[in-house]
Amino acid sequence: MKCPLCSHEFDQPDKSKCTGCGNFSSCNMQRCPNCGYEIPRETKLEKIIRGIFK
Repeated sequence: MKCPLCSHEFDQPDKSKCTGCGNFSSCNMQRCPNCGYEIPRETKLEKIIRGIFK
């Protein structure tokens, strides 16, 4: 995945719990390990399309 804010490419998002919204168990966001920017998770369809066009 590539962070849209800092362009850092990473495979595993930051696993630390955020404290922003208080929705700890069902949060659908991933955090960039470089800058901390939160990105929505890719859906299965997005992964398939990205795999086709790589």
